[in-house]
Amino acid sequence: MAKRKGSAAGSVRVVLRPSETMPTYDPAKPDARLRDFVRLLARQAARKFVEAERERASRDHLPD
Repeated sequence: MAKRKGSAAGSVRVVLRPSETMPTYDPAKPDARLRDFVRLLARQAARKFVEAERERASRDHLPD
């Protein structure tokens, strides 16, 4: 293993510059990525709900 010389930087400064290709944020318009994410979460929640209801219905069924 290599020996450390203690020459590592104590802190790092990160400067973010907006990309030329990235669309600017407009608060008047809904963010399409956020809208798609919310739809994905809603579909997952609906799927889990339906599965739970099916399981509950099968448990509530009396055997013949």
